[in-house]
Amino acid sequence: MKKHQLRYTVDWWLSGQPFLTARGKLVDAVVNAVEHYNEIKPQLLTTGGTSDGRFIARMGAQVVELGPVNATIHKINECVNAADLQLLARMYQRIMEQLVA
Repeated sequence: MKKHQLRYTVDWWLSGQPFLTARGKLVDAVVNAVEHYNEIKPQLLTTGGTSDGRFIARMGAQVVELGPVNATIHKINECVNAADLQLLARMYQRIMEQLVA
């Protein structure tokens, strides 16, 4: 813009910090639950997109996101497979059992 001698201002604000939960009891419990029910080793990635977890992590909480496969998320036809939700509920239960043991 300077090249074209345009006057401009840029307003910018940070709406949420990125986060990464270190390996520990929570991450290990999630990995264990996924491996137990899916017989695969989950990949620990930060490529899922924007998340409300960024606000929770700022409070010092460990944050791990585990949800159903959802190719239609935030679309007019948003839906998930009921069997995926049942599997996810079992995973959540196993995670909680490990964390309170």
